[in-house]
Amino acid sequence: MIKLSKRLQTIANMIPTSIVADVGSDHGKLMIYLFQSGKIMHGYAIENKKGPYERLLKSLQEEKIEDYIVPLFSDGISELPTCVETIVIAGMGGLAITNILLSHKEKLKNVQTIVIDAHSNTKEARSEISKLGYIIAEEKMVKEKDIYYEIIKFIKGDIAIYSEEDLEYGPSLRKEQPILFKEKYENRLHEISNLLLKQLPENRKEDLRKEQIKILGIFNENQNIISETK
Repeated sequence: MIKLSKRLQTIANMIPTSIVADVGSDHGKLMIYLFQSGKIMHGYAIENKKGPYERLLKSLQEEKIEDYIVPLFSDGISELPTCVETIVIAGMGGLAITNILLSHKEKLKNVQTIVIDAHSNTKEARSEISKLGYIIAEEKMVKEKDIYYEIIKFIKGDIAIYSEEDLEYGPSLRKEQPILFKEKYENRLHEISNLLLKQLPENRKEDLRKEQIKILGIFNENQNIISETK
């Protein structure tokens, strides 16, 4: 069976048994794994550039599964089949992910689950996807090559109201505060402390102080929750 990176394995673990479309599938490793593991029997691997699409097609043909995991040369979800129940969009910026979804909202009618791995603008991605009628069901943080990745699973549901802190830090992540979450933001606090010692414009320092207070508030909030449950 094909072996996945920690990040892709985390994504795979979040995907329900369903008909899946992987947007920006690259070499198709995720979809090949999902098929080989028996988690899915049918799906679509999507690429919008000729070179990556040809590499994807070759990978699927080598595994002899192109009839089960169908390669699509398509712009985002513009040609998404109506049978698709789960969409995965990983390895892009949050603005690119939301643009793909917002550009063809009509294609989401039967989509029950969206799993994303936004490499930037995660706050905006949480906000915009929630507005499409999805709620955040699960969040995981993964670290690879000193980079922290937030994997987010949305499911179709009632409208959820998220605070600014929820959108920025993740409602589940800020509540559970796993080791990597603490590590990431402890490092950020250290970085802010060092930056405040430097000669920076006062407005920049003010922004850094606000961020510092916000992170400390998240940490203190978690300590209060722990104290209340004892």
